[in-house]
Amino acid sequence: MSDFQKKYMNFNGIEAADLPAHCPPKGVKKWNMHPKVFLQFNDKGRAVCPYCGAKYELM
Repeated sequence: MSDFQKKYMNFNGIEAADLPAHCPPKGVKKWNMHPKVFLQFNDKGRAVCPYCGAKYELM
């Protein structure tokens, strides 16, 4: 898989039980990351963090 695919096509899976979801996700050390941002999912169950561009998908 190319770096382009990793950056623009991969999604982090989120379980419905983990809602509300935020970025950075639970369990990630936040000292070197951006502030917690709650995610809004679209009608396809996908969300993108406005700070870092991480992609999430409801499973």
